[in-house]
Amino acid sequence: MEQTETGLVFDLPPLIIPTSLNADTAPWVLGAVLLLSIIALRYKIWRGWKRRLNLFRRTEKPLLKFIGWLSILVSPLWVALIFLVFFSIWKLATTFGQAIGVESMRWHVLAIVGMIAALGGLVSIPLLVMNAFHAERRTRATEESYLTDRIAQAVEKLGSERIVWRENKQSSEPNLEVRMGALYLLERIAKDSPRDHVPITETICAYMRENANRPHIDELTTNDNEKAAAKRLKIKIAELDASDKAACLTYAVPRADVQAAATILGRRSLDALEIEAREKYVLDLRGVHLDRIDWSNANLAYAIMDGASLNAATLCVANLRGARLKDASLEGADLFKANLTEAWMSGAKLSNAWLDWAVFHGSQLSLAKFQNANFSATELSFAAVKNADFTNAKHLDEDQLAESVGDASTILPANILMPRTETWTDKVLPSETFFSHWRSMKKQAGLT
Repeated sequence: MEQTETGLVFDLPPLIIPTSLNADTAPWVLGAVLLLSIIALRYKIWRGWKRRLNLFRRTEKPLLKFIGWLSILVSPLWVALIFLVFFSIWKLATTFGQAIGVESMRWHVLAIVGMIAALGGLVSIPLLVMNAFHAERRTRATEESYLTDRIAQAVEKLGSERIVWRENKQSSEPNLEVRMGALYLLERIAKDSPRDHVPITETICAYMRENANRPHIDELTTNDNEKAAAKRLKIKIAELDASDKAACLTYAVPRADVQAAATILGRRSLDALEIEAREKYVLDLRGVHLDRIDWSNANLAYAIMDGASLNAATLCVANLRGARLKDASLEGADLFKANLTEAWMSGAKLSNAWLDWAVFHGSQLSLAKFQNANFSATELSFAAVKNADFTNAKHLDEDQLAESVGDASTILPANILMPRTETWTDKVLPSETFFSHWRSMKKQAGLT
C-alpha cells in the first residue's frame, strides 16, 4: 500500500475471470448461450407457458387476468433486463481490480450489491405473480367446495317431509317451509355462482315436474258444484255425464313450494338469461300441472311445456316468445298482453281464455281450440290457424283474422266470413302444402 496525492492505492492483484472472453465478445456469447438454452428446453418451456396461459384464462378476477396478460407482454423486457444485470455484474467484476482508492472500491462494491439486489427482484417478480394466481386458485377451490356443500344440502332439503296426525292416524306430508327455504337458497346460489345457474335451474325444473305431475283438484268445491248441478238437473250425482263433471271441476291453487319454484323460474335476471342463451339451455316443463299458477310478468321465453296443464293460470304480460305449448291446456287462462310471438301451440286448448292484447305474431296455432275465448285487440299476424276452432270467439273480427294464415279447415265464428287475402285460401290444403306456404309468408315478413 502506498500514499499518493489522490489517496490510498491498494496494490491488489487483478481479478482474473477463468475465461478467454473480453468485454466486447461476452454479451454475444451470453446471448448465444441463452438462445441455445431456450431452444434446448423449448418443449418444456412451451408446456410451462401453456399451463400458465390456461391458469390466466381460468381465473375469474379481472385484475389478476390483467396482471397475467401484462406479464406475458413484458416478458421479453424482463429477459432483456436479466441479461443486462448479468452483464453489468460481470463487467463490474472484471474491472474491480482496476479500482483506485477507497472511494472507487466502495462504489464498485455498492454497484455489485445493487445489481445482485436487482437480479433478486427481477427473479422474484414472476414468482410473486404465479403465487398470486395459485393463491386465487386455492381460494376458488375452497369456494367451489363450499358452494357444492350448500347445493347438496339444499337439494337434500327439497325432499323434506314431516309427520302429521289426522284422525289418530300417522302420515307424512311435504314440509313446505323447509322446501321453500331450499328453493330460495338454490336461487341465491345461482345468483352468486353463474357457473352453477344452469344445473340449479335444471334441478328446479325437475322438482316441478316431480311435484306437479298430476292435477291439484279442489275436491270440496268440486263436490259442491256437482251437487248443485245434480240438483239443477234433478238427477243423482252419479248420473252426471262427463261434460257436466268437467264443468264442475275446480282446480286448487298450487302448493306453496310449487308456486315458489314457478316464481323463481319466472323472475330470472337478464344475466341469467344470457348464460342460458350462451349454453343453449331452455326450461323443460313438459307435462307439468300448474293450474291456477301465478306467472304474471314471468320470463318463459323458449320454454318447453308440451302437454302442460295451465288451466285458469295467470300469465298476464308473460314473455312466452318461442315457447313450445303443443297440446297444452290453458282453458280459462289469463293471457292479457302476453307475448306469444312464434310460439308453438299446435293442439292447445284455450277455451274461455282471456287473450286481450296478446301477441300471436307468427305462432303455430293449428288444431288449437279457442271456443268462447276473448280476442279484444289480439294480434294474429302471420299465425297459422289451420284446423283451429274459433267457435263463439268473442271480440274477434275479420281484420284480425285477415292478418293470419289459414284455409277452409279453420272453424270461424258464425258472424265472420273467411278473409279474402293472399294469406287465406278457400280450399283445404294438405298439411305439408299449407305449412310450406305459411313458412314462405313468415320469411317474407322477416320471421324465422
